[in-house]
Amino acid sequence: MLEISGLHKSFGSTRVLGGVDLSVRRGGVTCVIGPSGSGKSTLLRCVNHLEKVDAGRVEVDGELIGYRESGGRLHELGDRAVARQRAQIGMVFQDFNLFGHLTVLQNLVEAPIGVLGLSRKDAEDRARDKLRRVGLAERENAYPRQLSGGQQQRIAIARALAMEPKLLLFDEPTSALDPELVGEVLAVLRDLAAAGHTMLVVTHEIGFAREAADEVVFLDGGEVLESGPPGQLLDRPREARTREFLEHVL
Repeated sequence: MLEISGLHKSFGSTRVLGGVDLSVRRGGVTCVIGPSGSGKSTLLRCVNHLEKVDAGRVEVDGELIGYRESGGRLHELGDRAVARQRAQIGMVFQDFNLFGHLTVLQNLVEAPIGVLGLSRKDAEDRARDKLRRVGLAERENAYPRQLSGGQQQRIAIARALAMEPKLLLFDEPTSALDPELVGEVLAVLRDLAAAGHTMLVVTHEIGFAREAADEVVFLDGGEVLESGPPGQLLDRPREARTREFLEHVL
């Protein structure tokens, strides 16, 4: 479903990603772990073209993201074409990014109506179904300020699901939460994984990676140092840098 090859990204003279190769199979869950500043969030932002890549390719379901290829060269797509591609890629951020002036239900229906062209009734029916999936059907008329951080993040997940994307991206979805609220969000992620959603998850929750991931990728210095099944990478890492990192977080 997701194929990243030779991905490079720099900000000025600072190299953030240096030739990343990564793939996620259809229906699979890949967790990306690594120290702060290793390029994890930038990697996600390149997948849905929130950041333009300097070199390399990102393909989702066989479609090149952000560019078209012609004559052996890549040409950046226009805003409308990129928006169409982003509609297939759901992203959940660290800080929820809900619209504070809209109710929960309104947060969920705006994009399906405006981008997908759904009728308001169909969008509301879909939104209520997604709210049930995250256990918050009763809060559809609440405003974000009336919800806990864990509830807001679950609403953000429901909003991403309302677009019925092919791929879900999660950028450390529990990092802004109080410790007692982390579990409710991880429970939703486990349910999504069990239901067969294709997911790329940047996380510092090693227990979640061990339980839910098909593959764990260790990113450091903008490079994939190693990857493999959770039991191998987390328990028997090959690289000394991976072992050092895990000793500090486990």
